[in-house]
Formats: sequence, structure tokens, C-alpha cells
Amino acid sequence: MIPNYINNWLYVIESMKNENTYKLAWGRAIIECIYSDSFTYKNNEAIVFLEDIAKCMLKYYWNQLFFFNLKQSPSRIDNRQPYIVQYTNELIEKYKKKTNSAIPVWFDKAETELSAKELANSIKKIANILPNDVSWRFKRLGDEVVPLYEYDEKKRSHKVVFNKDDVDLIKEYALIISKLLNYKWAQLLEKFNYAPKIASKVNNISEAKLKRESLLKYKKELMKQFEDGVAIDFYSGKPLPDNDISVDHVIPWSFMYSDDIWNLVLTSKSHNSSKSNSIPSENIIKKLKERNEKIVDLLGPSFSSEMKEAITNNYVDKYYFECRV
Repeated sequence: MIPNYINNWLYVIESMKNENTYKLAWGRAIIECIYSDSFTYKNNEAIVFLEDIAKCMLKYYWNQLFFFNLKQSPSRIDNRQPYIVQYTNELIEKYKKKTNSAIPVWFDKAETELSAKELANSIKKIANILPNDVSWRFKRLGDEVVPLYEYDEKKRSHKVVFNKDDVDLIKEYALIISKLLNYKWAQLLEKFNYAPKIASKVNNISEAKLKRESLLKYKKELMKQFEDGVAIDFYSGKPLPDNDISVDHVIPWSFMYSDDIWNLVLTSKSHNSSKSNSIPSENIIKKLKERNEKIVDLLGPSFSSEMKEAITNNYVDKYYFECRV
């Protein structure tokens, strides 16, 4: 039998209007902080500080915005974005400038490249806005206040307080609560994103669990199109030295979330690193379709079968349209 306290969590999450991602990120962050022991015990109470919650939220938004390129809200006429999204994007731009690279990376990796001051400033800015609409509102359903934690909204407290028994229950049921929050988050993002596998992307925002496979096997297959063994850059049409051959996703990997040979081409390492999440032009898409028709019968059995399926089902146009919408 599920304890009443956990039922309260499930009740709050299931009853959300699901209008923005703030509450979902807040809930996820609390669960992560408690599960990872990012709290302080005092007088038989567990204190979770807003800055610890804010850092988790920054991580979630960083991975969704930078790594997966997922919109967090519908487009507005004034192009204004939620504050946490703004602060996260500002930090992403600082990272790009500092590393001179636009290649998306997980927050866990980027954190080592950012200065402590830059990171702390972003976390503080996020923590300062949490008392406005999130920390106290999360547990409110209309006029009802569900007893999940203690928070002093009048003083704009910098901490959230739990009793020890509730902390133990959260740890025990952390997976269930997180999965429900992820599901609600994915549902919301589907309203203004047309990317595939959104649920998988939301599930992986907390930690860099997703490992991209080596593209070496694709490189060997794609080289079969060149009779003289000299690779030609898909984009520039120029020969590529053996030590400067890179496998590139034409439709960004952060949108596809998969490696598909019909979407892979050979290019220079410098072009691949500068391309980032940019959406290709219609001319590039046309060229990709022509390339696929030419090499489909040159590939090994499994790759050839995958390519034929893509051509038959017009995957290039289908996913290109969705990533542009």
C-alpha cells in the first residue's frame, strides 16, 4: 500500500494543469536533491536549499535546450522566454564563447569548462526567482495546500523543509515520482516540439546517461561510394585528407536522437564542429536524397535494408519538415 505522503505527491503531479515546465523541474529537482543526499539535517528536519534545487533545474534546462534543442514554451509574438530559460541560454552562450565551440554537450561536462563565478551567478539568479511562482505554488491546487513540505513564502525563504520520515519515503519512491514528472514533462513538450523520442530525452535530462555510439562503422560504409578511396566532403565537394574525415548528421542528432545511415554524410572535422544544431537548407536536403539513391545498392545488407526503408518511407523529407516546424 502506497503511504499517504507519497499519494500526496502523486495527487499534486497528476492534478497539475501542465501549463509550464517550472513546476515539473522543481519537483524533479527536489526528488534528486533528497535522493542524492543534497540536504542538511537539523533538529530532525531535512533542509534543502533553493540554490541546490536551482542547480538541478539549470542542469535539466541546459540539457534540454542545448543538447536536445527542445522548446520549453510556445512561441510568443515578443519572443520572450521564461526567465530560467533566459538564464540558461545566457550561460550556454558563455560556454560557446569560452570553448569556441557550438557542439552541444551535457551540463555535467560543460560544468568543468565554466568558471565557478559564472556558474554560481546563474544558479543564484534562478534561485532568486523560485519564490515568485514555483516554491510555494507547486503544492497548491486551487485553494487547497497539500502537505508536501514547509516553505515560508512571506519571507521568501531560501530553504524547503521536510521531516525525516518524509525524506525516507521520498528516497524509497523516488523512481515512481520522477517517472510521473517525466511523463508530464514529455506530454507538455509535445505541444510545441515536433522532435521524435521526447520522452526518452526528458528521461535523460538529469544525468549524462546517454552514450552516443562510435560512428566508425558508418564511415566505412559511406566510403564505399568513392571508387578511388578518396573521400569527398558532402557539403563542399572537395577531397578530404584521411586525417580530416568526420561523420556528420545532416538533420541534427539532437533532434533525431539516433544514428541513421540515411542521415549521415562525410565532411571535414572543422565543418562538423561548427555546424552544431543548425537546420540544413532545402538544397542540402535535396542533395542528401540524391546521395541516398546513389549509394543504396553499394552498402552492406543491413545498411542497404535501412536505406531502402528510408527511401520508401521518405524519412528525409518527413523528419526535415518536423525539425523545421
